[in-house]
Parts: sequence; C-alpha cells; structure tokens
Amino acid sequence: MNSNGTACLLFAASIAVAMVGAPGCATTKPQAEPAVEKTPGPQGPPSQASVAPKLVVLIVLDQLGSWVLDQHLPLLPSSSVIRRAYEDGASHTAEYPYASTQTAPGHASLTTGALPSVHGIVGNAVYDAELGARRTVDDRKHAVLGNKDRYVSPTQLRSETVADVLHRETDAKARIVGISIKGRSAVLPVGRKANIAVFYDAVARAMTTSTYYAPKNRLPDWLRDFRKSNPVEPLLQTWEPAEPDWLQKHLGPDVSPGEMYPAFPHDPREAPDPWYAFSGTPESSEYLMAAAYAAVKAERMGLDEVPDFLVLGVSGTDIVGHVWGARSWEYADNLQRIDRALTHFVKLLEARGPVAFVLTADHGVAELPERAQAEGRAGGRLRGETLIASAEQAADAALGQGNWIAGYVPPLFTYTAAGKARHKELTKALRKSMPTMDGVEAVYDARDSAKLRASNKEIERLVGASLPDDPPGDLYLVTEWGWFDALSEQGGTNHGTPWDYDRRVPVLMWGAAVERRTSQDVHDVLRVATTLAALLNVPAPADAPESPLPGVMRLPN
Repeated sequence: MNSNGTACLLFAASIAVAMVGAPGCATTKPQAEPAVEKTPGPQGPPSQASVAPKLVVLIVLDQLGSWVLDQHLPLLPSSSVIRRAYEDGASHTAEYPYASTQTAPGHASLTTGALPSVHGIVGNAVYDAELGARRTVDDRKHAVLGNKDRYVSPTQLRSETVADVLHRETDAKARIVGISIKGRSAVLPVGRKANIAVFYDAVARAMTTSTYYAPKNRLPDWLRDFRKSNPVEPLLQTWEPAEPDWLQKHLGPDVSPGEMYPAFPHDPREAPDPWYAFSGTPESSEYLMAAAYAAVKAERMGLDEVPDFLVLGVSGTDIVGHVWGARSWEYADNLQRIDRALTHFVKLLEARGPVAFVLTADHGVAELPERAQAEGRAGGRLRGETLIASAEQAADAALGQGNWIAGYVPPLFTYTAAGKARHKELTKALRKSMPTMDGVEAVYDARDSAKLRASNKEIERLVGASLPDDPPGDLYLVTEWGWFDALSEQGGTNHGTPWDYDRRVPVLMWGAAVERRTSQDVHDVLRVATTLAALLNVPAPADAPESPLPGVMRLPN
C-alpha cells in the first residue's frame, strides 16, 4: 500500500473518534440520487409478528441515507438481513426534522424522540476555549478505562430516552446496553440509566467503557474476557475487495476523483497509528458485532419476562463513506461485509427467543463533489480556516480592527468576548457578508432559536429545531446544496446539512410484534422512539411523538 493509502486509513479512523461534523443547507431541491423502485416482498407478516419481544434491538447504520440504501440494496445478496428487513418487515422512509444532521444529535433524537433544541445535543462537538473543540459526550469527568485523556458520558443529554423509561418502568430489572465503535453512538441512545455503554478506544486498543459505567475503574468480567480472547492486533489485516470484477461491473473503476487516497489495497499496519486505522476497516464492524453478542450473553438479554434493550451503532459505514464516498468500491465492499456479519448476529439473537429489530441511520451523506459536478449537480467543500478568516475580515470592515471570532465548530461560530459584547452588530454584519461566499447559503443568529422555530420558512424552522435557547455558539452556518465542511484537503465527503440527502433515512423493522407494512409517506424519524417504546411495552419518552410508525402490532400486556 502506498503512503497515500496509509494516510487515508489513519484519517478514516480519526473521523470515528474525533470528527466534529458539518453545517447545513435547505430542503426543497431534488434528491442527490433518484430512488430505485422498491422490490415487492412476500405478503403477510413474519412468523413471530404476534409474539411480544423479550429483546428489542435498535441497529443504527451510521451514514446510511435513503438514497444510499437505494443504491446498494439491489447489490446485496438474497440472504442479506437488510434485504429481509426491507422485503419481509415494515419498511419506511423517515426524515430528521432539524438541520444539524450529525452523528451525536441523530443518536440522541432516535431514542428521546426529541429535537436537538430540546435534548441539547446540537453537534458532535462544541467550541471549547481550552480544547478548541470538545466532544459532546466529553464531560471532563468520566475517564475512559485505558485512556485517561478521554472522557465519555451521557450527562449532557437533557431528555430522557426510551432506555431511561424502560429502566424506570421495570424497576431497573431490564438489561440495557449500548455498543458501538464511536463513544457518542454507544452512550447517547441509551441515556443515563444503561447497565453499560461500550465503545472502541485506539489508545486502549480494545473495546472499553468509562467510569460513568464502571465507577470502580474495573471492566466487567465479560468485557475483560472478550478483550483477552479477541485482541485487535490480529485483525490489522490488508483490506482487499472480495470481488473486484463484480465491483468493476456494477460500480465502474476503483479510483474516482474526490476519494481520499482511493486505490485498493489498504493496510492499517502501514498507517502511522494502526490502532486508529483499525476503525476504518471492515474488521472493526465484525469485531463490534462479536463484542455485542458477548454482551447479550453476559447480560442474559432476552431470556426472561422483562424485555431488554440493545442499541448497536455500526460506525464503519460512516468512516468509510467519509473517505471514499457512498458510491465507491470501499463502501460497497464494506457494506456487504457488515451485512454478512449483521445477518449472522441477527440469527444468533433470533435463536434466543422473540426479538424485534429496528434498523435505521443517524443521518445521510452528500455526494463527492467531483462526482456530483461530473453528473451535472452542485457540490463543493468549505474549509473552516477560510470561513473564520472571511468572518474576521467582514467584522473588521463593519466594526473596526479586532479579534471577533473565537472558533468555528460546525455548524456554529463562537464569538470572542469582544464579539459577544457587540453580538447584534457583529451578527448583522456576518449575515450580510457570509452568504456572498461560494458554498454558504445563509447564517443565522443562534440566539434567535425560538423565532426561527416559529418561522414560515422551512429552512429557518429546521435551524431553529437544532438550537436550544442557550445555544453552545453564536452564529449558525448553513451551506448550499451539495456543499459541506471539508474534513481534509485530500477530498472525501461529509453531512450535517438540512438537505434531503442528509435528512432522509430508511427505517426497517422486523421480528416479534412487527407486521409487514410499507408506505409512500415520509415519516418523522422522531417516531422511532415511540416505536421502540411500543415494542418494549412502556410509555414513550416525555418529549417523543404520540404514535409509533406503522407496522408495530398492538399486543395485550
């Protein structure tokens, strides 16, 4: 593997641990990709439809937007669990009703049923005067076991989750587990009362947790045993496509403009830090699912009369998608390996007893700008340094020479003390100047969240829905259609906008208490929380919508 390839995998892995996300744009233009016609599946419900589940599993495939699934569904084998879910279960399209389509707010919204303006998770990270950017789950208090410089907890989440309700309604008898490669994807959806949240850490070189779940600084026995039996180092293997001829036939050449160091093969062992690079390989998702099943067995999930709740956050789709794009060889090969591992994982869980599955995504993704432009669509990358420099220049022109912008962590600019003292004047100047830049649609006063939520313009309502009344920044930036915050000078793609390609995701349900249902409507994704509550037979979280998605059977208590 050449030096470009090793840098690519290092960057891919760093996205999984530290990426801060991107800003947003508007919603009424056409989808980035035309949807393929859905293949009709067998009529009639799955065999366990009338049985109450003893285990409910939320599977979040990070970055699997609706248009991405449309692209890849026909390429998956007939044995695929994703195809089974699509053809035999309840299949819907849903959209996030807010602008900041990043991983952290997506995972928080799926199980709270609340908007970021309510649950408080605006983005993957916020501006921090000392750190520059601080992850949303970094509370500076609960250290990660095996990495004393990293902190992870759900304490910043302001709304209760389905998991919190389940814990309360069952008098703490339900077993609740969140697990993912990313910390935020494991922690946020299971809220404050989970038995444990498990995630990967490159410094620890293994799956781990934080002192929030292990106050005595001790891993649970099952996790310690799993790490001993499943070390990561043997999984640092050269990644080559399983079927290059097939990929060539269906997707064209391996190398496409805009991919970050695109050529196969990719060897994480040649990266400057192989342990970070591991997160950008298919082996990481297979490792994740093995750990998830170990947790299920250790916690005896699904084996008694009290329903249990598992959240499985599959991060590999996002990491690979950022680097190579959703129409790349890497994305297709990775998704097929994830699908095979997920198919096996689902069969193992089904063998334990009645189980219900909900599969969805935390957000979509934009096309690689080079591909979009070649096919006649708009697209481009915005660099944070350029945005800050332009904002400073405009502020100097309007207010005089000074230091006005403390930092930019997408989608929010944060002002310095001098900027905050002249907030109204500075914001007015930036609202006039910033949209003249290529790729910038608009900027909004983050303090106007209530006013934005009441606007008659959809884009403003979506921005307002992303902002609590005490926002962690001062100015919200919205990109133009197809544009996003660049993650690297080398290329790649991102998400974080209110365009349909970022907001629309599939919701597939199957298993116990689920009947086959499809609809042409686009549903509110916040109904996933209510759906999970219905499957668990507990009240929905306080901030969630009233009704579940179609397909959940009403079973007697």
